[in-house]
Amino acid sequence: MKKTLLALAVILVVSIALSLPLFAPGFYTIHDDQQFARLQVFDQALKGGQFPVRWVGGLGFGFGYPLFIFYPPLVYIVGEAFHLMGSGTVESIKLVVFLSIFASGVAMYVFVKDLWGRLPALVAALFYMLVPYRALDIYVRGALAESFSFVWLPLILWSFFKLNQTGKSVYIILSAIFLSLLMLTHNLILLPFMLLLPIYLVFLIMASPNKKQSAVYSLLSTVLALGLSAFFWIPALLEKKFTIVDQLLLVNLANYNMHFVYPQQLWNWTWGFGGSTLGTADGISFKIGKLHILVSIAAFIIAVFTLVKSKASSKLSTVNCQLSTVLFCLFLASAFMTTFYSKFIWDMIPPLGYLQFPWRFLTFTALFSSILAGYLIYSLKVPVFKLAAAVGLLILLAVPNIKLFRPQAYRSDLTAEMVTSKEYISWYVSYSSFEYLPKGVELVRNNLGANVASIQKEQIPQSRIEIINGASQISETINKPHLLVFNADSDKQTTVRVNSFNFPGWTATVDNQRVEIDDNNPLSLITLNIPGGKHEIKVAFENTPIRTFANMISLISIIGTLFLLTKKWQKTTD
Repeated sequence: MKKTLLALAVILVVSIALSLPLFAPGFYTIHDDQQFARLQVFDQALKGGQFPVRWVGGLGFGFGYPLFIFYPPLVYIVGEAFHLMGSGTVESIKLVVFLSIFASGVAMYVFVKDLWGRLPALVAALFYMLVPYRALDIYVRGALAESFSFVWLPLILWSFFKLNQTGKSVYIILSAIFLSLLMLTHNLILLPFMLLLPIYLVFLIMASPNKKQSAVYSLLSTVLALGLSAFFWIPALLEKKFTIVDQLLLVNLANYNMHFVYPQQLWNWTWGFGGSTLGTADGISFKIGKLHILVSIAAFIIAVFTLVKSKASSKLSTVNCQLSTVLFCLFLASAFMTTFYSKFIWDMIPPLGYLQFPWRFLTFTALFSSILAGYLIYSLKVPVFKLAAAVGLLILLAVPNIKLFRPQAYRSDLTAEMVTSKEYISWYVSYSSFEYLPKGVELVRNNLGANVASIQKEQIPQSRIEIINGASQISETINKPHLLVFNADSDKQTTVRVNSFNFPGWTATVDNQRVEIDDNNPLSLITLNIPGGKHEIKVAFENTPIRTFANMISLISIIGTLFLLTKKWQKTTD
């Protein structure tokens, strides 16, 4: 217990060291500087009574946006928890970043400790935390969700390992929970991970004493994970066709063909803060890390040598060597998928195109190489050699890599007031990310050849309601992102425009009677014809049948999971 606490203390200290830039005022410059705005609009929608949050106000050039139908919400749920405890918007995002670093180290420690013991687990955890791609995610790209996905990957591998090793049903639930949490953190990391995970599971099933049970349990876990996260992924998949996302993420500069990595870039490349582009003109580095590569190769050689020479004297030794070999193959496969040599696979599996960047597979080279670092320490049987090798490797790891965990520049002037202002959210952030605008919004090509929304700053609405034709006295009674209630008083019919994009789920009633929404205008905005007289008008964003169905699946799955956990707890207390 004391040794585990010491290891966790080391992980905490290293996490703090890697997070020192977070202690500076304001925030540092990053590519994806939309995190504060997303947390702000999530907070507004949640406090407005919307759950699960799907439609947010402010974004979408001030017209609103179905962001969380398509973008996984978990990191903003975590950020909202910090926010509700009293942290400001900027500070809450900083805490999410720190938690992603610390929790990922703990997750890797938990997994490798059950495989090979405490010292290999600590080495694996620090390799995982200090991998160059992690610095790229946090201090260059600012990819909050992708950074947080590092937390769930080792826990998924661990829970499936325990499931196949012990056959205990509690690990069906745990592996399902971790898989669903990855879906709700970053679906574009889950997608490629599901190409690699089956290989790991096949190995575990083949190594299990009860192969049939292991296969059934692994399948049940996957099905339960799909059920738990159904409220998100079903609408995201089936309602994507109502957005312009395919016109943005699959073409031009966002197309995966523009972002393959060359093998020499994986070995070493100049660190930078620019962008990804065609060929080797990238302004950022996609290096795996020399030490991570060398350690992975060394672990593989030792595993193969042990299998061949000693023919693995024990079953446990054989399984460990075979597992390390499988992990090395997964490491190679992940590295291969970043390069242009894998183009034929990307072409064969069209959904991979939504990843945009093949170098996202560096997430998995980080995962598998870090586990292999743990195996390398484990394979050294003499304790003093283990300790010496661990210390030496960690020094070689820290010296070149810790300096990468620094931003290019700081924005000390960046305050909560600035990042939650109307102009910042409705123009600056909206102009940089608008892939979930509804179809019908006109797109034009910018000077780089990319599609952008044909919306000018002066078109940002100054009010939620506008009178298009006629004269009427308008008084708002409720104004929330997903709900608008107002009274209208006029002598004759009035045409009113609600400055929200029309999207499946929006409904309108006049005196509780459903009326038709007209969106035949350049921006597909909600337009209503209101008869003369005094009327109460309600415009609400409601669940479609697809969303209701998805919610029910998740609700049933959650109730079932809680029931199983309760039964399991009762058995342990009897």
